[in-house]
Amino acid sequence: MPEDPPELVLFVYDRSTSIPNHTLELARQLTSTRVMELDHADLLGGMELLQLSLAEEPTRWSQQVPAREITEHEIMRDSVARVRFLRDAVILLGRLASPTDRDNINGTDILSTLHDVGEELRAYPGHRATMYLFSDMLQSTREIEMEGLRVMPPDGWVARAKEGGRLPNLRGLCVVVVGARVDTPAAQRVKAFWQEYFETTGATLTDQNYMLRPVRLPVDACA
Repeated sequence: MPEDPPELVLFVYDRSTSIPNHTLELARQLTSTRVMELDHADLLGGMELLQLSLAEEPTRWSQQVPAREITEHEIMRDSVARVRFLRDAVILLGRLASPTDRDNINGTDILSTLHDVGEELRAYPGHRATMYLFSDMLQSTREIEMEGLRVMPPDGWVARAKEGGRLPNLRGLCVVVVGARVDTPAAQRVKAFWQEYFETTGATLTDQNYMLRPVRLPVDACA
């Protein structure tokens, strides 16, 4: 029986001032547990949400978990190298979810950030790709302001963006959203937009993977 392909696991963090400190701390805790479950040769990455556009310099990091020296079985130094790498990765990713120094954040550009996610997918084909997106999912830029539904994308926005070639290719990506509410009509409207968006870009976002504060992150979330 063939082995499963390696994973590509991306952690994306919303550090905007609308995100409470305790929510970022939960993101750090959930990230730590999930990272330590990764195996040799899996790919691991993290990034902060852009604020206003793709013109910004991204804050992101990615690296491969050390592979085994002998592919047939694991030796002690392989195990030690894996654990050391993953512990260091937890520290690095924790910095991307830091609740400090957020006064200068001017927006929340989920849509532009997803173009960078698409580039990560293109760079590593053949992997089982999962993105854990820690955000309230409220796009907040000059063009779209989802807070309070102030300026929502009009009907047909996603279809027109696809026709104009303005959407990233996220085919095969499993999306897990953490930090988004679903308990109000406004929250349901925001959720419906993102479900349409991800379906159109080729990603998978199921109802159970759109949540506020889970106890742990799902593994093989779209299996």
